[in-house]
Amino acid sequence: MLIVIGSVLLIIVCLALIGLILIQQGKGGGLIALGGGGVEQAFGAHAATMAQKATAVLGVVFLVLVIVMTKLHQERIGVTPVSAPPAGAASDAAGGTESPEGPLDAPAPEAPDAPEIPAFPEPSPESE
Repeated sequence: MLIVIGSVLLIIVCLALIGLILIQQGKGGGLIALGGGGVEQAFGAHAATMAQKATAVLGVVFLVLVIVMTKLHQERIGVTPVSAPPAGAASDAAGGTESPEGPLDAPAPEAPDAPEIPAFPEPSPESE
């Protein structure tokens, strides 16, 4: 249920951010030619600072929502963070038990002996 509510909030914040960014007057004009100067006409000269503050606040809300949603999804699917050790790693190291892959102290298996390849191939008698 929290994931659904968070997703809806994230979509609303995204749409509000897009709208706020598009209605602000850019330094180079940008989308102002398409009617983006409505903030100044509707709310006066100080509206630009109000729109910039609202954009900053919505940007922070967006980042917090994304982080919270990421954590919720990780818990839902059972993903552990990379920095966390596996669940049984502490007991394996302390008790000396074996992991499913084999003992913890076992040396790595050696590769089978590969045939030696000469550095320079000997010329065949036909080529001389």
